[in-house]
Amino acid sequence: MGTKRTSYNIDELRGLACFLLVAYHVVGVPGSGMQVGDDSWYRYATSSFELVRMPLFTFISGLVYAYRPAVADRLGAFFGKKLRRLLIPFVTISTLFFMAQSLAPGANGSDAPEAMWRIYLFSYAHFWYLQALFLIFLVVGLLDAFRIISRPIPFAILLALALAGGMTLAVPGNPFSVNEAMILLPHFLLGVAVTRFPALFRRPEIAGLAVAGLVLAVAIHQTALFRHDTIGWHSPVAFLCGMCGALVLLRVMPSSALFRRIGGSSYSIYLHHAFFTAGTRIVLHRLGADDLTLFLVSLAAGIAGPLVLEALASLRPLTRVALVGKT
Repeated sequence: MGTKRTSYNIDELRGLACFLLVAYHVVGVPGSGMQVGDDSWYRYATSSFELVRMPLFTFISGLVYAYRPAVADRLGAFFGKKLRRLLIPFVTISTLFFMAQSLAPGANGSDAPEAMWRIYLFSYAHFWYLQALFLIFLVVGLLDAFRIISRPIPFAILLALALAGGMTLAVPGNPFSVNEAMILLPHFLLGVAVTRFPALFRRPEIAGLAVAGLVLAVAIHQTALFRHDTIGWHSPVAFLCGMCGALVLLRVMPSSALFRRIGGSSYSIYLHHAFFTAGTRIVLHRLGADDLTLFLVSLAAGIAGPLVLEALASLRPLTRVALVGKT
């Protein structure tokens, strides 16, 4: 389902975020994926966007949420929709993914816990994002339902508190990916702000600050990459890169039928791409394919495969909810 059309190319931006995500999982981390070295240009290219990928997804979610925010008299319906959209596919697909890892250990990395119940309560594979996003909707939905952040000043205070918390707080054990939720909350709120207070973000000085902040953050990040250092998600540089990057990309993303099509199915691609990238990668490894072929074919499979699966799953009400979160 496409996004409400605005002066921004939001579906195209979603498509770009999907492209970056699938490319990252094709290359993988050391010891998984394409198993390329730390000095490989594949790893350098995907690592260059590590501070933008998930913040961009979350920024877009906040921007779109603010079109139809939670209200007090429909709060039950709002959370019911989020339950069907996020948590039912989370349980279904994380279970299938865990079983696939158990049958083919090492095919999708080595992050599977020994006890299956842990995948539902703690961060697991890429499904941590669904947990974190549900927590974000829970917090922001409640605040919006009681009109606590409908005005600029209370909203700015919340955003400042969210930034401070994201940089400093960490819950031991990280239940239900609460730490990632705290890190991503400022990006979600920024997206909400763009929709809720549009006049502010049309001002040229805001655009200039975003560009300057992005240039600074990218320079620091690239310097760290060349030194094989890591910039943590709690770092101010990470927040600067993610938030300024989202604002700049929102303004400069051009219209594109291809990225718009990909973005229209971004959720299905996020949920299912790892099945297709891993399977394709295994086959191509056995066939002795070179790195470029492996990367391009696996990338295409990680995007096209979920599109086909979404079309098939949409034919039946049960699979439509369980596999793609649609009613």
